[in-house]
Amino acid sequence: MKNTLNDLFKSTARVIHLGHFYKGRPMWEAGEAVDNYEYRFSHLDDCGYFLKMPVILQSNGLPWDIGNAYLLGQLEKPNLSNMRTLTARATHLKYYLQYLEDTGQHFLDLPKLYYERAPQKFRLFMSQVLDNHDFSAESINNVLSTVAHFYKNIRYESLVTEASLENQPFTEIRKSIMTTNRVGLVRSTQVITNDLRIKSSRNHNSPIGKLSDGGRLRPLTGEEQQIIFDSFRRNYASVELELMIRIALETGARQQTVCTLSIGCIKKAYSELETTPSMTHVVINGGQRYKADTKGSRLNRLIFRRELIDDLMTYIECKRAEDRRRHDNSFYGDTDDNYVFLTRSGNPYYTAQREILDRQDPKAAWNIKAPMMVPKNGQSLRNELGRFIFRIQKSELTFKAFTFHDLRATMGMNIVRSMRSNGYPDSKIFDHVRQRLNHSNFKTTEGYLNFDSELSEFNDIQEAFGEMMCGHNNE
Repeated sequence: MKNTLNDLFKSTARVIHLGHFYKGRPMWEAGEAVDNYEYRFSHLDDCGYFLKMPVILQSNGLPWDIGNAYLLGQLEKPNLSNMRTLTARATHLKYYLQYLEDTGQHFLDLPKLYYERAPQKFRLFMSQVLDNHDFSAESINNVLSTVAHFYKNIRYESLVTEASLENQPFTEIRKSIMTTNRVGLVRSTQVITNDLRIKSSRNHNSPIGKLSDGGRLRPLTGEEQQIIFDSFRRNYASVELELMIRIALETGARQQTVCTLSIGCIKKAYSELETTPSMTHVVINGGQRYKADTKGSRLNRLIFRRELIDDLMTYIECKRAEDRRRHDNSFYGDTDDNYVFLTRSGNPYYTAQREILDRQDPKAAWNIKAPMMVPKNGQSLRNELGRFIFRIQKSELTFKAFTFHDLRATMGMNIVRSMRSNGYPDSKIFDHVRQRLNHSNFKTTEGYLNFDSELSEFNDIQEAFGEMMCGHNNE
């Protein structure tokens, strides 16, 4: 089993979650005795609750006051898009607490000697971790970035005195970096970083046979895709999984987008197609103000074929889908605001940000009797996909496992190969792939155009090497 950062520490500090967290205020009242005061807690009127609020506990089981005060201060920050972000920060800060407990230090141990200050010693420790363990520089730097953010915010929020931070925990660094925009133009950008960040010389190139697009993705071959569709006809997959795979393969949508599509957006798309019979495709938007979630809430235009929209409408109107919407666990009930896909227990496969916000509204017009929400992260979908692959492998022994995210890379390579076979220049293919997959970095798109040639070159080299070695063995 792969090690985690938690394995590096003896400290048993941990992060727990509160199911319903209300922000409030203490109300002080005079007690019965002289100079005796009591207080009661009162949550703010017309203020919703936060689901799965992370709390950092020390090894002794008591809350880490300063760490949790920092987390509370982040709740109303506009750039904090969801509780998963806050949980990630809590986890990163918990690693710092574990280090402090293991080494007997305090977060305000900031002596005059710069490299004796607690954050700088933690940076050195994490640098050694990177050298001696199989952790990525990105994950290590995410932890260090949270530590820097923690110190900046406790000063900004006046959670500690200025005197206690007289000796700086880290040094900010202003630098110019060359950035490339979505169309390949290069410009100089001023950024502020700090000396806690660790530089790494590790190679970030994708391994042969993989694409870098929000992860290391393996595009499925044409033969593998045919096996998948044959397996649909054998009913190896549930109708929900089949439709979700088809959406991913045809639109390139990520898992969170596919799982958070609303019934209303499919009905709207169907209505547009009905109004204009000559249309063969329709656009459904995700991100920003739209129902479906996207990575970083960026606007994403998904192109659906008429046949796929027709099949989705057939599913939405079937009794199976209706029963799932009417389940007690279904927050939105039998309304157009509900998810297209729900599990048999009425829960979403992936909880949308809109549901988290809607549940905080004390005047919600949906199923307010629904049980307390346990945010879903796609595990049900991954379980279904695993069972589907297992059924395929019973008859197709060489069939390789794949992730749902691999379908995105598969869609991109299908576009590249189809357009090349029809004689389109790479410049046109580049623009089409970048727009369809909504890439923010042109180098990600370049990876798709270079994938086949790099894989072919690698295979040719391996084959030549194998022949050479066979020749040596025969001597």
